[in-house]
Amino acid sequence: MVSYCSTAHRTQGWSKHRELCEPLTEIRLLLCSMLSTDGDGDGDKKKKSRALVGQLDAEQYRVYRLQLLAILESKMRRPLELWEKEIVLYPRVCRVCRRFGEKLICCARCGMEWFCKEHRDEHEKWCDEFRVLERILLLQRRYGCVNPKIPKVRGEMSGLREVDFDETMYRIYGDCSYYREMDCYTYSVLSHVSTIPLTALYSMEICCPEWQRKSDWTIHVVGAEFQFEGMKLEVWEKLFLHFLPNLKRIRLTLVGPELQLPSGVPPELLSKVKVCSKCKSAGKEVIVSFRPETLYHHLFPDASQESAIQPVDLICVFNPGLYRNTGFGGRDTWPETIREFCIRSTPVVVTSYTADEMVWEIARINSIADVEIILQPRRNPFASIKPDRNFVSDDASPLIYKNYYISIVKGKSSS
Repeated sequence: MVSYCSTAHRTQGWSKHRELCEPLTEIRLLLCSMLSTDGDGDGDKKKKSRALVGQLDAEQYRVYRLQLLAILESKMRRPLELWEKEIVLYPRVCRVCRRFGEKLICCARCGMEWFCKEHRDEHEKWCDEFRVLERILLLQRRYGCVNPKIPKVRGEMSGLREVDFDETMYRIYGDCSYYREMDCYTYSVLSHVSTIPLTALYSMEICCPEWQRKSDWTIHVVGAEFQFEGMKLEVWEKLFLHFLPNLKRIRLTLVGPELQLPSGVPPELLSKVKVCSKCKSAGKEVIVSFRPETLYHHLFPDASQESAIQPVDLICVFNPGLYRNTGFGGRDTWPETIREFCIRSTPVVVTSYTADEMVWEIARINSIADVEIILQPRRNPFASIKPDRNFVSDDASPLIYKNYYISIVKGKSSS
């Protein structure tokens, strides 16, 4: 399950790999013995274990890997580290037929995927994107985390409906050397932090005729996670507030059961967004409110409290997985949340990692509430271009991107 480029590196890596290797070997031998019959040699046992994995369908194979993780953690009596989990979740197997063994080919261009000769073409579809991921991982290991400079908008932008992320960045940065010399790692991280406000602004332009004239915007981000929606909140000033000269303030509420704030840091410090001197003198501000470990429909326990809440202009649900019925804490809490954001007749932006997921998301919403589709599912021009490994549907899409597909819906009635 692990390969090395040389005998020397194999010897060097053994001290770390040994703790994982021994229980993995034990599990494999146990599996082989369960499959074997009297007289089976080692070669027969290997063939039978390979046949078992090859007969699993995509979903069964995902369950198989998750169960293997659980068994390993039980045997090792500790949680696996991230690199150990990756070995189990993304092993050296052909992604199409799940064949493994010495005859697999490692791609010479990206070095990121193994495949059998019959399925080379399937890898070729993704090879360029795997090369980007390989380059990002290399630069990340070499230089650590990057913190890209968020550009300042030079004057009013005419709109986002006819452009995408690349064109927008080119217009904002202009011909500055920082932009021209930016490596793929920094640029992909820039897209990762920019996708949140730019997707929201793009959606505003589509569903709100007064988007350029309003002085106040109230936006709820549902199912938020601090490591994605809660980081680098200054992007809301630079890539939202600066785009709209008439806009005075943005009110953001980030809410979600998996929204956990860093311990030891006062929430008021985390939510404080420092604005530039020009915005400050004009009385502009970004007001952020965190509602950690809270389900959206629990924000409005009764009608009297609900009436006191500022009207909401846009609700954003980024990469939520509404279609899954094993949500937070193993319970399906999405139906109550879907009803809550649909009864408001407020535009709701829904994004997903893949086209299939977007179909499932819209189907789930339609099964619970009567909605109008303002924007039919489509590729999001302001999606993140930073690739990540995909476990949920890796048989179809081995790599995924935040906010890759987008749709906008709105409840048909407030009853």
